[in-house]
Formats: sequence, C-alpha cells, structure tokens
Amino acid sequence: MRVLHLADRLSTRGGADHHLRDVLERQASRHEVTLLVGRVEPGLQAPDGVTLGRAPILSAAEERERGLDALRQPIADADVVHLHNVMNPAALRLAVASGRAVITLQDHRVFCPGPGRTLPDGLACDRAPSPAACTGCLTEPSYRERLCGVTNARWEAMEGARLVVLSTYMASELARLGRPGAAVIPPWVKVRPDPRPLGRAFVLGGRIVSHKDPVSAWSAWRASGVDAPLWIAGDGPLAAQLVGAEALGWLHRAALRKTLAEARALLFPTRWQEPFGILGVEALAEGRPVIATQRGGVGDWAQAGVILVAPEDPTAWIEAIQALHHDDALAARLGEAGREFVSDRLSEERLSARLEALYAEVAGG
Repeated sequence: MRVLHLADRLSTRGGADHHLRDVLERQASRHEVTLLVGRVEPGLQAPDGVTLGRAPILSAAEERERGLDALRQPIADADVVHLHNVMNPAALRLAVASGRAVITLQDHRVFCPGPGRTLPDGLACDRAPSPAACTGCLTEPSYRERLCGVTNARWEAMEGARLVVLSTYMASELARLGRPGAAVIPPWVKVRPDPRPLGRAFVLGGRIVSHKDPVSAWSAWRASGVDAPLWIAGDGPLAAQLVGAEALGWLHRAALRKTLAEARALLFPTRWQEPFGILGVEALAEGRPVIATQRGGVGDWAQAGVILVAPEDPTAWIEAIQALHHDDALAARLGEAGREFVSDRLSEERLSARLEALYAEVAGG
C-alpha cells in the first residue's frame, strides 16, 4: 500500500511529534511510505525506509493556496492520505477530495477557536463555536471573527474524511458537534520490560504554557516541603517563573524516556481539556506513577498508576507529592500498575492493527 503522510512539521517537541514518528517507523517495512512536511527541525531525518519531502504550504495555519501544486501528484498517487496537524483549509480540501483521506486530530483547533474547549473560569465548554458563542474567550471582535472563520473553514474542509482521535473524550466532542463515528486510536508506547529503581526527582514536562498549568504543579512541589528536585523537561514562556526547578530544556525521545526512568514520578497538570496526554503514558511505560489533573482525555489512560487530582485543588496536589515522596511502596505499586496497564491496553500490536484496518477500509473505497 502507498501511504502518504502530510504533516505541518517533523519535530521532537511534543507528544504529537512522537506519535507520528512511531507510526512512520511501524509502517516503513510494511508499506511504501512518503512523508511531506511544512518544515523540519534542524538535524532531524525521517525514519529509515520513509521518503521525506518538503511542502511549505503544510505549515500554513490559515487559508493559503499558493504551493498546493506540490501536493497534487503525491495525493493522486497514494492509496491512503493521512494528515497530522494540517490546519490550512485549502490543503485539507485537496486531500479530502481524493476520497482516501484519514485525518488524525491531535487537538481542538479544527473545532474550537479558543483555548481548547475551556472557558475563562476553567469549566469545559459545551457550545458550538461561533463569533457570538466565543466572546468570553476571544474578547477582541476582529480577532474573534478571524479565528472563528478559519476554524469553520477547517471544519467544513474535513467533511468526508475518516477522522481519528486519540481519546474517547475527543470522539465525544466531535459527536456533540455533529461528527459522530471518529475512530479512537490512542498512541502506542513501548514499555520498559524491567523498570529501574525509583529515583527522587519529580518531572514536569512538555510546553510550559498557561493552558498546561505548570505553575500550579510547581507551586505544589514548593509547598510540599519534600527534599526532592523538580526537573523541567520542556520549555515555554512560563519556564522562568519556575524558580528552584532544574531546567532540562526540550529533550529528544530517548533522553526524555531516560529522564522519566530516573525519576520518582511525573506531574501532569492541565488547565485545558487535554486531548490525550501522551507524556503521562510514557511515564507509566517507564514504571513511574503520575499525578494528573482530571480533565479531557486524561481519563482514558489514568485508570492505573495515576493519582487523579480535581481541578483547582492545590491541597490535593501537595498531599499527592508528599505521599509519593515518602512512601516507596506506594510509588512502586502505582508505577507497576501503570506499566501493566500500558502494556495491555496501549500496545503497538493492538493499536497499529486498528490503524491498518482503517487504512484497508479507506483504500478499498
């Protein structure tokens, strides 16, 4: 089968990037795989067996047609066209018109112009997006009109594609807005066969931005009084506020997994409705427990090895950090339960088989 992947970038800076690379590596020996991306992070290459090309139009976040010609022949030649984080409505329409498009929705941008289906008071949004409905999150009129317009254009451009989401939460949001039937195929994660002994440090990772709510986890670590470091495996505009934590910066996949393996636990706060949260699963795969905010798609993987904390409950965060720091048996028991859950429910064999079945259906018309 000839599989064409279209993505905004080739990068290692987030869970979506890690998941795309896992998919490519899995398919390289089974299919004729081509990857076209808008941009490439310096020093990165596609996995062995994958043909890599550039199409800058794939990085455009709004309507842009100049450069579409670079996509026409590859799309025509493919049996399946799989899109990841492509936000340009013109590119979406072209791919969907082939009748062989699969679109993985990594986040809310195709159906929410605001901060990830989260209202200013932190509650989940249940409204269909429109300039009138989004005034609370997008207060400047012209900016609101523009974002709602491009979001609606993306939504309409996807009509007719097979949609893949990473969590039942995302599938339910699509159904709420009139697009039921999305295939739920979470990212698969390789599990460490023999976890290392528990370390001391807590890890806070990913983009250090407001909707990820890193300051609340950092504040709880500071207030807990534990004699354990906090490692920041990521970066962003709020990183400078996390005084006393050790900044590791963005880590490539192997270095990130090594950091998790050497840690005590992962802190996974979130203010928005998290689409999935692959970093939490990677920690569980290393046999490390997770303290997580109960929002969005987190519930799909927080069924074992996780201490769930209600939103806006700083005391619960502090108590969870203290419990994992002082109780070796609890931390080890939770870590092992999480590792077993990932091995059983989020294995590469199980989840890649779902994607292959979807490809066969799409390629067969």
